[in-house]
Parts: sequence; structure tokens; C-alpha cells
Amino acid sequence: MNDNETLDEYEKLILDKLKIGLTQVDVSNYLKKNHIEPYSLRSIEHRINALKKRFEAKTLISLIYILAKKDYI
Repeated sequence: MNDNETLDEYEKLILDKLKIGLTQVDVSNYLKKNHIEPYSLRSIEHRINALKKRFEAKTLISLIYILAKKDYI
């Protein structure tokens, strides 16, 4: 893992919503309501899985912990 990695605004938004307790479906609905694309559930799942792989996290909880510890979110 490269500590110089950053998150884009879309990733930060998704993770911030998940961090406060929204489900992935809720995040999808939020993005759609606010005209932020991509907003499909599959797109959100794909981005989360890519982030978990990139930051070597096995679960969503561990991903959020890792990113919060690094002050990325």
C-alpha cells in the first residue's frame, strides 16, 4: 500500500455516508437524489471493493478504520 494514495471526492462522499451508518442502498438513493453519477448500487459496490483491495482491507469496517486512521475520511 502506498501511503501517498488519495481518495477522489466521489470515494470520500460514499465512505462518509457509510461511516455515518447509511447502507449502500441508502448511499445509492442519496447519490441519485442529488444527481451524482454513477449512483447505481453496483457502481458503489465496485468502488468499495476496489478500495478494499487498494488499502488491503478485508471488510468495509476495516476499510473505514484504515482510512479514518490515515485522516483520508
